[in-house]
Amino acid sequence: MESMVGMIAKSFGIDPRLASMATGAVTKMFLQKSTPQNASNILQSLPRNITEQFNEEEKKQFTSNQENLDRYDIVKKLSEVTGIKDIDKLDQLTNLVLDNIKQNTQINTADGIDKEELFIAMRDLYRSNKQV
Repeated sequence: MESMVGMIAKSFGIDPRLASMATGAVTKMFLQKSTPQNASNILQSLPRNITEQFNEEEKKQFTSNQENLDRYDIVKKLSEVTGIKDIDKLDQLTNLVLDNIKQNTQINTADGIDKEELFIAMRDLYRSNKQV
């Protein structure tokens, strides 16, 4: 996680603290978008250093409510957190963080899954973990 934050900070010319905040913001929105059952599984799948960013109340919200968020919401939040106004850079940053979430939750991306299908893939991750 720390290496990704450092890479984001360097690539996008932002302070590492902002890069860390951006990563946390995208992860939080991703959990909010997930169904409560999927969010619970995702929280169990993510590395501890990521889940420790959320307090117990936030975790309870993730596992009891689902919010209707889309990619625009994520990009807008990243702009607020980082101060980046360039839409292309924000889109790249979003892709980078979502890719990291995929890697940390061990979603198989060899099948060509794209960012827009990530939320569906997380539901599949829950099902596959349940069968194991």
